[in-house]
Amino acid sequence: MKRNNVFSLFIASMLILSSSVLHAAKPKFNIVPVAGTVTSILLPSNFTETVSYQVTNQTNITRILTMVPIQGVSQTTGAGVCPNPFTLASQQSCTLTLVINGSQVPSSGINGGPIICKTKGPSDPSPDRFLCSEPSLQNTLAISITSAGQHAYVANQTNNSISFCQVNPATGILTHCAITATGLGAPEGVGFNPAGTFFYIANLGNSTVTVCQVNSATGALSNCTDSGGTGFSSPDGVAFSPNGDIFYTSNAGGGGSVSACLVNATTGLLSSCVNNSSITFSTPADMTINSAGTLAYIVNRTASTVSICNVSGQIVNSCNALSGSFINAPEGITLSPSGLKAYIANAGNNEVVVCNVMQDSFGLLDNCSVTQGAFRGTGNLGINNTGTTAYVPNQLINTVFMCQIDQVTGELSSCSDSLGMGFIGPSGVVLH
Repeated sequence: MKRNNVFSLFIASMLILSSSVLHAAKPKFNIVPVAGTVTSILLPSNFTETVSYQVTNQTNITRILTMVPIQGVSQTTGAGVCPNPFTLASQQSCTLTLVINGSQVPSSGINGGPIICKTKGPSDPSPDRFLCSEPSLQNTLAISITSAGQHAYVANQTNNSISFCQVNPATGILTHCAITATGLGAPEGVGFNPAGTFFYIANLGNSTVTVCQVNSATGALSNCTDSGGTGFSSPDGVAFSPNGDIFYTSNAGGGGSVSACLVNATTGLLSSCVNNSSITFSTPADMTINSAGTLAYIVNRTASTVSICNVSGQIVNSCNALSGSFINAPEGITLSPSGLKAYIANAGNNEVVVCNVMQDSFGLLDNCSVTQGAFRGTGNLGINNTGTTAYVPNQLINTVFMCQIDQVTGELSSCSDSLGMGFIGPSGVVLH
């Protein structure tokens, strides 16, 4: 009995030792994140994210390798990246670049991987589970799926294009920016119809309005075409009636006016445009309409005023001009999602002003003050759907700033570069 106990203790000790040796052993294939890569991600269901690892063959012979498939994850192709499958000589490396599609990842997310294995044979590229490696625990994929996120759309006035970027739900920074519409005419005013199915662009340079279809899954714009609307003269703003059946734009040219056009719900095309003028308009730049569709706010660049007009269908009239030392060659006006605050972007002194919006039939602006968020250029700032972050275009330095919004006062603070890339003369921002 004593001899059996000793033998059992010996076997147990050997198992513990072998287990320690196994976990401490050098991996056959070393898999480490490329510098700057984050592997723990909160991913909105409508976003994609890219993760890159360097894979090194640490065995003594050339291996044909492959990745164990992960739902919602695909490999990119191209120079310098690991194809599928891929061949590495001893100590040779390649970059494994993975695209993670939030719409395809299981609701439970991804916990672990990527697992790299040798293939079963030259004619069988499936993974051989007897020779595999995985990154260290802290470097494995940890992808959690959250609700759909927003995109930021930026009008590049001097590049005649529209950029769109993913808005990081945790930090607000802009990532994965890409050009999604081109061939425009100095775009400035941009916006969506209330249903989010069509995107409209006011082209200041060629006096047209462009309409694009919106991919509901990716947010990309496509099939951009002339809207068919007529009578525009350097259109500068984009606004809609609450139900989306009327499109409005402020015309900076032709003496200044507001066009109101009927919208085809199926095609997004505009027709039967009515031109509204007012003595208070003076080179009207951007405009917006309150959520009830009863009041329009139009900034007048040369007069340094804001026209507040009554709206009834296609008729925009009975305008009053609001002036004050806080308005200086205004280029943009944006209402907060709650409609309680208005933000005026002044090109004359590079300031952003916040005002209270009186909640009565007149909708006057009150208690206006300069807030943070230097504005260098033209166009509207954009606000996320929760009203917590503002995005300010800075045309002269090709950047978009992001600022935190105080939920009580509406003041902007902690303004910094949004880190969005590829902007060329950004002149207006909208989020959706």
